[in-house]
Amino acid sequence: MISSRKEGIAVFSLAYAPFVGGAEVAVREIARHVSKTEFIILTKKFDARWPDIENDANISVVRLGAGRKDGQYYGGFFSKLIYVFLAWRAAERIHKQKPFKAIWSIMAAYAGLSALLFKLRHPEVPFLLTLQEGDSEIYILKRVGIFYPFWRWIFRKADHIQAISNYLADFARRHGARCPIEVVPNGVALDKLKVKNDKSKIAGPVIITTSRLVHKNGVDILIRAAAQLPITNYQLLILGGGPEEEGLKKLAAELGVADRVKFFGHLDPEKVPEYLAKADFFVRASRSEGLGSSFLEAMAAGLPVIGTPVGGIPDFLKDRATGLFCAIDNPKDLSEKISLLFADQELAERIAQNGQRLVRENYSWDGIASKMNSLFERLTVHSLQPTNRILIATGIYPPDIGGPATYTKLLEEELPKRRFLVGHLAFTDFRKKPKIIRHLYYFWNCWKLIKGFDFVYAQDPASVGLPALIAARLRGKKFFIRVAGDYAWEQSAQRFGVKDTIDDFQKNKYGLKVEFLRKIQKFVVGQADLVITPSKYFQQLVGGWVKNPEKVQVIYNGINLLASSGQQVASKDKTILSAGRLVPWKGFDVLIEIMKELPDWRLVIVGDGPERANLQLLITNYQLQDQIQLAGAVSREELEKYLSKASVFVLNTSFESFSFQVVEAMNAGVPIVATKIGSIPELIEDGREGIIVQPNNKEQIIAAIKKIDSDPLFRESITENAKKKAGKFSIERTVNNLVELISHASGR
Repeated sequence: MISSRKEGIAVFSLAYAPFVGGAEVAVREIARHVSKTEFIILTKKFDARWPDIENDANISVVRLGAGRKDGQYYGGFFSKLIYVFLAWRAAERIHKQKPFKAIWSIMAAYAGLSALLFKLRHPEVPFLLTLQEGDSEIYILKRVGIFYPFWRWIFRKADHIQAISNYLADFARRHGARCPIEVVPNGVALDKLKVKNDKSKIAGPVIITTSRLVHKNGVDILIRAAAQLPITNYQLLILGGGPEEEGLKKLAAELGVADRVKFFGHLDPEKVPEYLAKADFFVRASRSEGLGSSFLEAMAAGLPVIGTPVGGIPDFLKDRATGLFCAIDNPKDLSEKISLLFADQELAERIAQNGQRLVRENYSWDGIASKMNSLFERLTVHSLQPTNRILIATGIYPPDIGGPATYTKLLEEELPKRRFLVGHLAFTDFRKKPKIIRHLYYFWNCWKLIKGFDFVYAQDPASVGLPALIAARLRGKKFFIRVAGDYAWEQSAQRFGVKDTIDDFQKNKYGLKVEFLRKIQKFVVGQADLVITPSKYFQQLVGGWVKNPEKVQVIYNGINLLASSGQQVASKDKTILSAGRLVPWKGFDVLIEIMKELPDWRLVIVGDGPERANLQLLITNYQLQDQIQLAGAVSREELEKYLSKASVFVLNTSFESFSFQVVEAMNAGVPIVATKIGSIPELIEDGREGIIVQPNNKEQIIAAIKKIDSDPLFRESITENAKKKAGKFSIERTVNNLVELISHASGR
């Protein structure tokens, strides 16, 4: 019988131990760690020898169906469909005896259908959906087929979704999810992966992969890559079984590497660490991946890893920082990446150490279970209905890079925690259509979508602001807008040859095209019910566009300050760091010119943009190639590494709405020299958190750099003050301020 419980959660999971996969391990580990809650796991009985009911501390396993007497796995469509109804009916019976606190479905497939049936009968019971899907989206949709409307209903009826990766969180949004979505990855049993290297009896490098032998895991690509390696004394260990095993063995023989490729079949997870201890590198050429727990296990064991940039892998694998990326379905590229690790021991050791540290800090089961316990506690009847429904109209959205994309993703992650239902509509979805037509398409889709929301929050006044405003007014909805720049001025500077500063632009008149852009911008902002700007400078500037400037409010941008290393480097390194988009008003050309006066210093410029070729030509003309590095666009993790080595951060800009880079430098303990422009004086008080100079004033910039370099007490003072002030720009504070303003403006 099922053990007694105070607060029970019904778990719908098609498979469970002794079948052991990533999802099944996650359920077991989370349930064991959240010991104050009773979990009733409704799963399929695959083997007739297994008990119908099994109790283990706070976990009760209810196996449904007859099972096969020969113990062979049987997972046909009708067998799984029968499970759907058996699990639903079992949940109904148990709930009638002792009501569930919540229901929890593991994946949006057969278990999800069982949970959906229960939710339709008991809408008052919170429904948590966990996404662990590892197959590609194309494969999943093909498998769902004509049942797509029912499958999509699972996402629409869930009260909360836990995705194990950002990829799966976006996947849920694309298929109808309108509830809060949190990314909580699977964990790793760190205590079992404290292994010592055991290669005493193995000559040559050892490559290992652990995966089910199915098409999505790309083991065929790994074997082909191994066959192209320039050395022959390696071994490739393949752990895992599956339908492609015989075909892969045949492939290894055809390529002449059968003696170097060892197949071990399916192994008990407890034995995997023994094999990781024998390996030098972990490789999986995945074609799709929900998260990639095998990567995390290998990283925890201290192995450098190589993977593809698909699914949830980019959540933890940063190229040349915590691993190496290889191209999808490209044996040649994978072979080159393996060879690189063979040849560059320093690189291999660095990414192995970084990866191990990342996993140990972020992927322990204790930490994951704590996050899940918090989620379970929030699954109450009171949290089911959102208090506000907001549609974000954005020009770009990840994987696009830029402020609006980052800001939209931040709101999608944070606002649901505050009882907001969040959706988005990105202009990039229609950009391939002809001009004007794409704006009409955007308006039409916005008009259809806005019906299910209370208000629209636009991220720019032109491409999305105008169509979103019209759609909102036609639907009788509130319209809010965020203005982080002067769209008309930026376009005029880049397309129409306007040379004036943004402040002079507000006073002068220009040609027909420029004035047309200005009229659209002012019209949209003027019609908005609430205008949000990222600085007081912009509050004043935008306030001049509207009749009622009191509706223009300031919310500083939020930044994840905890991610910064906060390490300060001695000034003897003599490295100047600057960062930003390579556009004329950022003044990188002046920084390059002053390097002639600072022969003992290096300059690193992080970022990309239309001025890159001009800047490179300038560096060449001044013969400063050995002194200046154009690092290009980099990840935030890589930017932090540059900050950790910088002696001073210099921002010589003629326009700035809000500088994330300055705040990151403040938080990292790097002294700052910045221009008296836009919002910069709100971040930096001259002589207190840094040094303020006039734009493009070479003498002032050089003097500021030398002052910081020669006065260690001053340097220590400004960096300490800056680090304290950086806390003002936390994500928590930003989102809370936004919620307060929106709630007030919407009358809620």
